Amino acid sequence: MIGKLASVAPLGADHDSTAPGIVPAGTLAAIAVAGAMATSTIVFSEPAVADVLMAAVIVGLPMLGVTRFGHAAILNLVLWLGLVALSLAACSVSTTFNTAVIHQVVTLFLALGAFVLAGYIAADPVPRFRLVMVCYVVGCLIASAAALVGYFGLVPSVSELFTNFGRARGTFKDPNVLGAAVAPALVFLAWVALRQPLRQTALAALAALPLVLALLLSFSRGAWASAVLSLALAVWLLLVTTRRAADFRRLIAMATLGTIALAATIGAALQMEAVEDLFAERASLDQSYDEGPEGRFGGQAKAVRLILDHPFGIGTHTFRDTHHAEEAHNVYLSQFLNAGWIGGTLYAISVFATLAAGFYAIRQRTALQGPLIVATAAFAGVVFEGFVIDTDHWRHFFILMALVWGLVDADPPVSTTGRRSHDQ
Repeated sequence: MIGKLASVAPLGADHDSTAPGIVPAGTLAAIAVAGAMATSTIVFSEPAVADVLMAAVIVGLPMLGVTRFGHAAILNLVLWLGLVALSLAACSVSTTFNTAVIHQVVTLFLALGAFVLAGYIAADPVPRFRLVMVCYVVGCLIASAAALVGYFGLVPSVSELFTNFGRARGTFKDPNVLGAAVAPALVFLAWVALRQPLRQTALAALAALPLVLALLLSFSRGAWASAVLSLALAVWLLLVTTRRAADFRRLIAMATLGTIALAATIGAALQMEAVEDLFAERASLDQSYDEGPEGRFGGQAKAVRLILDHPFGIGTHTFRDTHHAEEAHNVYLSQFLNAGWIGGTLYAISVFATLAAGFYAIRQRTALQGPLIVATAAFAGVVFEGFVIDTDHWRHFFILMALVWGLVDADPPVSTTGRRSHDQ
């Protein structure tokens, strides 16, 4: 699949810099990144295998000389360092100091991983973007396969491991994270089907099928909305940036066929009574756990009042320990609770500036336009979902953010104006 969906062999000048018999630096870096991305969806517990591999990426890639850090990555790292510092300071008033500190150390680790991954992308953007996304798709296929095995009881002994309250969760701890994680993979596969050579379209469609089923069976309303938003945004951006009439007609045809196939897949799944009943329940917006003072929205109202009363924050996990039964289900409110007004503002600036930088960079007609559309559209879905769930430790959030930083910082390849480019 990797060889057909994308060519990842040319890793930059660094791959020829070693003597015969020694593994090139670029190859070592690619192996580490590929392993971290492919296992980023296997997180039954923490630390996960992906965390060990990402630690190797953080330490090893700069030492191998395969990174180049630009303004977007450096400025955002400064924002995240400030956020973590303020959060750690607020941990002094947390009800559970040890777990609060560990939570912020994990945040720092994920931010450093995003920074190094961005530098890796920026040094040789097109092949490394493809390497990251293809390996990420592989990881999502593994998670989706586990979700389907568990949901349909294909291996009864592991059904409980891969499901949660009748919802597929695959290799994640939470069905909501499974649904959210496969959405970026679907955006990438849609780009492959819409803009890459036709021989890759069937393979992309085949890979998308189990991802769509896993997304549906996660029964995550936020993930459904995030996926729809990201896919619609990606298709729209591809349409408005297309210059050739033939490409435009292909986009319309493929988007129409894809929508029909998606509707047919969902319709077939809904023929099963258990799926139909849970789908109808989850699609409702008046769930008991959403309403009332102890529900999701009641908790968010409490969080707003606490934020206004505590400019320096109340410390990580204090909200769920003493004020509400769970976290705020809104990552932006959670950051203000954890790090105070300044820390919450730093988080919002980083997230929305990253999104804005991606949209701005899409305007340039280069070979990076297509990768930027994929990364920005997928990231936009996660940014939206952050309003209804806490996404602060989702690994794919940091991967997508790193992709945008790296692509924005990269030296633009030769302009594609006036000629066709399959990378758009």
